[in-house]
Amino acid sequence: MKQLLISLAALFGMVPARRYETVAKQLEDAREGASGWKARATEAQARVKTLEREVKHQSQLLDEARTLVERVQSGGSEGAKLREQLASTQKELMLAREHLMAIEVKLDILEGAANVLDSRTRAAIRQSTGTGATV
Repeated sequence: MKQLLISLAALFGMVPARRYETVAKQLEDAREGASGWKARATEAQARVKTLEREVKHQSQLLDEARTLVERVQSGGSEGAKLREQLASTQKELMLAREHLMAIEVKLDILEGAANVLDSRTRAAIRQSTGTGATV
């Protein structure tokens, strides 16, 4: 009989008070749970945004590091080129110094020969003039 009255009341949209209180309590719990989940979702979204910014920053740092590594590696090859150029320049400098020393020796020989020739010429002039005056 009770079930029949409950069913008949349900047709008109009515429910027992105990059922209403239970459903109202469940609704309130669901609302609290929903607001909790909303807060968690908001926190999660904020965390996602923070992490995305951090990922972007780390990506920029990674790109900068890659650029630096490439520059250092290319600088290493430039350094090797510079060392090779330095070695060849040192060889050329030593060769140029040897040439310079050879030319200086030749100039010294020529200067000595010129001095000998000059003194012989002066002596020959003195003998031919017989004056003994310096020329």
